[in-house]
Amino acid sequence: MTEEALEAALETGPTWEDVLAQIPGEVEQAFSSLPINGGSVSFEEELRGFGYINRHTNIFVSVESQEFTETLLGIPVEIRVIPSEYQFDYGDGTVRTTHSPGAPAAESGSFQDPRSLVDAETSTSHVYTQTGIFPVAVTTTFIGEYRLPGGAWTPISGTAAVPASPGEADIWKLDHRQVSGECRDTSYWGCNGPVEIGPGDRPPEIFADQYDESGNYTGP
Repeated sequence: MTEEALEAALETGPTWEDVLAQIPGEVEQAFSSLPINGGSVSFEEELRGFGYINRHTNIFVSVESQEFTETLLGIPVEIRVIPSEYQFDYGDGTVRTTHSPGAPAAESGSFQDPRSLVDAETSTSHVYTQTGIFPVAVTTTFIGEYRLPGGAWTPISGTAAVPASPGEADIWKLDHRQVSGECRDTSYWGCNGPVEIGPGDRPPEIFADQYDESGNYTGP
């Protein structure tokens, strides 16, 4: 719709100037109630939240810019929301605010080989100093812009804070022993399963299909 068409439609109502004066307030109100998708807390795909104490666990948020079209005062208005800041709550009392959503280690340059994934330091990774299952939450702050038909993008006053779908970091300790050779048989120590499940523990998600309901290792 052109500006001329809009003016013609408004001949019997408010003037175009009146509408333009009201649009910013209408946009701000619409911005505050948009169904913005806050994304999801993410981990290395190969690890699914598994990590070791005193090593970096890479955690990031998968979230994108989004666009909406709202009819305000009879005018179709485009609204664009853009992630600008991220608050990571790692679940162990540590909270960090960044301007980066983070990324998989391979994209951040921290990936060397598959073993390095359990100690990949990135801009949003975290070192847990205790074992356990930690609820991880991320809240993204979005800024907004709007434009009228044929117009330029204009900043919207205010911001919107939207939580991501949460995740869990499953942190374990390492148990080292000296062995006489490489893993050639599942009967060798350290070769019969990725982790030993203690009473009350649950298998890490990445290995869950290798254990029975009682936590006994059944193999890959």
